[in-house]
Amino acid sequence: MDLNLKTVMKINITQQAMKFLQKANKQEFYIERLVVTQCCIPIATPPTVRKGSPRKPENFYVFEVDGITVYYDRNLICKAEITVDAQGSGFSKGLLVTDWVIKY
Repeated sequence: MDLNLKTVMKINITQQAMKFLQKANKQEFYIERLVVTQCCIPIATPPTVRKGSPRKPENFYVFEVDGITVYYDRNLICKAEITVDAQGSGFSKGLLVTDWVIKY
């Protein structure tokens, strides 16, 4: 882990997201780059958040936040602070990065 990144990047997990993880019985999640190609033009999207650990953990930075292991994709830009929250309800409930801004 790059010590610089760990000292400059803060990951917040909301109470709603913590409850979602507890209910799913998960102690880890990963934030990864999502590449969407429509026709021949790549579309900029916020990163995805998935429960569990990534298939290739060596491609991620690892953070510990309130007892939760967070894997952050090395291909994403490093932000000073990001917030992970839960959204949706029932079967469509999931995690997302709420403060990711895409500028065109």
